[in-house]
Amino acid sequence: MANIRLQKILRNRVDEIVKSKGYALSMAFIYIMLSDIFELNEFEIEEAITDGAMDKGIDAIFELEEDGENILYLIQAKYFDQNHDKTIDENTKNLLIEAVANYVLGDYPLDNLNIKLKKRVENYRRRLSEGEIDRVGVIFVTNGQKPGENINSELEKFKIEQDGQVFYQIYSEESLSSIFLPASATPVKQIELKIMKDPGGGDKTLLHLPDIEIVQGKVARVDICDLAEIVKNNPTIFNENVRAFQSIRNKVNEQIAVTLRDPDLVKQFVYLNNGVTLLCDNFVVKPGGECVVIDRPSIINGCQTASTIYEVYREKCMERNTGFVLVRIIKSGNDDIKRKIIKSSNTQTAVKNRDLISEDDIQKQLETQFLTLGYFYERKRGMYCDKQDKQKDRIIDLEKAAQAYMALYLNKPAEAKSKKNEIYKGYYEQIFNRDLTAEQLLVSYILASKFAEKIKEKRERLDGLKKSVLGNSSLHLLPLFREWVLKPEGMLLSEIEDNIQLIDNLFNDNVEKVMRKLDSTISIISKGSTSFNPQYFFKSADSLDLILNASDEEKEQVLELDLGNMRKQKDLRYYKPIEYSIDGSKFNAVKYWNDLFVELMNLYSLKNALIEGKLDFIDSGSRILLVANPSKEDKFLRKKIKNGLWLLTNYNSKYLSEFCSALAIKMGIKLVIRLRPTRSRIEKTYKKRAYGRSK
Repeated sequence: MANIRLQKILRNRVDEIVKSKGYALSMAFIYIMLSDIFELNEFEIEEAITDGAMDKGIDAIFELEEDGENILYLIQAKYFDQNHDKTIDENTKNLLIEAVANYVLGDYPLDNLNIKLKKRVENYRRRLSEGEIDRVGVIFVTNGQKPGENINSELEKFKIEQDGQVFYQIYSEESLSSIFLPASATPVKQIELKIMKDPGGGDKTLLHLPDIEIVQGKVARVDICDLAEIVKNNPTIFNENVRAFQSIRNKVNEQIAVTLRDPDLVKQFVYLNNGVTLLCDNFVVKPGGECVVIDRPSIINGCQTASTIYEVYREKCMERNTGFVLVRIIKSGNDDIKRKIIKSSNTQTAVKNRDLISEDDIQKQLETQFLTLGYFYERKRGMYCDKQDKQKDRIIDLEKAAQAYMALYLNKPAEAKSKKNEIYKGYYEQIFNRDLTAEQLLVSYILASKFAEKIKEKRERLDGLKKSVLGNSSLHLLPLFREWVLKPEGMLLSEIEDNIQLIDNLFNDNVEKVMRKLDSTISIISKGSTSFNPQYFFKSADSLDLILNASDEEKEQVLELDLGNMRKQKDLRYYKPIEYSIDGSKFNAVKYWNDLFVELMNLYSLKNALIEGKLDFIDSGSRILLVANPSKEDKFLRKKIKNGLWLLTNYNSKYLSEFCSALAIKMGIKLVIRLRPTRSRIEKTYKKRAYGRSK
C-alpha cells in the first residue's frame, strides 16, 4: 500500500519545480532526485539531465568523485502520478542496462542518441578507456513500489558479467521515505535484544565489560535477522548516529551486502565486520540470559552495517542461524560521556558528511559569532528548519560557506568544487583554524550566493559553451572578483569583513565586468581546442592560474596610494611600489619600499640637518633609525643616504609605507605611490589574521 504522506510531499515538490522551471512531471521528479539523493546543484542537474527523445532510457548521466573514486552514474527515473502501486518493469530495466552495455561500455554507433547524450557518452567513453572512471553506477529511482525479485536477480547477473565495474541501486517509495520524510524526534523507548547461544557450551554469548562509576557495558553475539527486525521496527534508532546511511551504492556497504547475500560468506560475517555499538540509558539482562532489555537505545556506530543488514534482509535472502554480528551495549547517564563515546566511536574511518565535526568547539564558537552578527550558522543539517520560511536568507550553511571560503581566501575554487568531501578531511584544518572568523565565512557565503543568483538569471538566456562556463565557474568567480575588482580599487577583504554592507555596491557595480572578463579569458584558453570541457576544466587544480595568466586584459592591476587613502590600507605585504611622484604628475621608477624610504629621506635631508638617532615624527620603536658607523652586521640592515648616515630600512611594508607617509606630511609634498601585486604569495593574499581579536 502506498505511503500517502510521502506521495503528497513528493507531489508538492514536483509541482514546485514544474511551476518554477516549466518542466513536465517526470522531468521535475528527476530534478528532485538528483538534488536530494546525489546533492547536485541546479547547474549540475541541468547538465546531467538527458531525458527526452532518443535517450535510450538514460534520463541523466553525470560523474561524481566519492571516497577517492570517480563514479559515472546513469539514472532511469519513473514517476507515477496516479497509481503509486506500480514499479519498475522489465522493459525499463532492460532499456537502461542495454544502453550501458552497448553505448557506454560497448562500441555501438552513437547516432541513435540525442545530441546532448551523444556528446556526454563520447566523453565518458574516452575517460573510461583512459582509466579515469573507476566504476559505473546503474541507478533506478521511482516513487512506486519495490520491484520484484526477478529485477534484482537480473541486475545482479548484469553486474557480475561486467566483472565488478558496474554496481546498481534501486530507490523505491520505501527507500525514499527515509530521505524525504522528516525524521521523528521521538527516541526509541525500549527494545529486547536476543542473545545467541554459544555453540560450544550452550551458554549465552554475553561478554561483561569492566564496570566503572559512570559507564557500564556488555558485548553480545546477535543473529543478523534479529538485528534487521530491530531496525525495521525502530527506524529512529539511528537518531544519535553521526553517519547517515550511505546506501548500498557506497563501496563499503556494497561489499557488506555481497557478504550477506552469499550463503557461505555470511557465516564469516562476525569475523569480517566490526559490529555495532548501541548506547542506552539502562539495560537489564533477563533471567536465563536469553535477551537484554534496553532502555532508550541508539545505534551510534555501525549505522552502515545495521542498515545494510536490513536492506538485504528485505530481499528475503538471509536465513536465521547463519550469520551473526557483535553488538556492544553501553549505558551511561552522563551526557558528556555519551558525547565522547559517540565521537570516539566514529573516528576510526573517515566520515563522509559534516555531522561528526559539527560538535567541534570551533563550530560552536562560529555559531555564537554568527548569532551576534544576526545570522544562523547551520553546523548541522536541519538545525534551523523552523526558520526556513521567514529567515531563510539569514541561514548560513556550513558546507557552502566552507566551499566559498576555500575559493575566496585559500584560492582553491577547483578543489572546493570537485573535492567537497575533503572539507571535513584534508582541508578541515586549513579552513577551521584559530584564524578563522565568522566575518570571513559570511563574506565568502554572501559573495557566492550573489554570484549563484546572477548566474541563474543569466543562464536562462544562454546556451552552449557560455552556459556551461557560467554554471561550472561559480566558485572561481570569487577569487576572480578579488583579483579583478578589489585589487584595482585598493581594497582588502578585511575592509569588507569590517563592513559587510560594502559587498552590495561592489558586486552590483562590477559583476558584469567580471563575467565578461571571464568569458573573454575562457575564449582565449579554449581557442583552437575541440575537446575543451568546462566541467573538467573548472575541476582542475590549475584552472585559476590558467585564467589569471591567460587574461586578455592587463595582468598586473595597479594600486595608487596617496596621503588620503594610505592609512586606510591595513595590509600592504602583497604589494610592491613601481613608481612614485612628489607632485602628483611626474613619476619616478622605484622597485622596493626601502628604496622609496631612502629616496624620501634624501629629499628631506636637503633642507633638514640629520644627526644620529631617531626622528620625532617617525615611530621606529626601540630601534635607532640613523647611525654614522654601523657594525658590519648592522650594515646589512641599513642603506647609506646622501649625508653619509646609515638609514635603518629593515622594516616590513606596513611600517615603511607609514614612514614614507610621515616624511611626505613633514615636507608638505603631494606624495603618490603606484603599486602592483606580488604573485609569488598569492596563496596568502588577503587572508585576515584574527589572532589579535581572539586573544
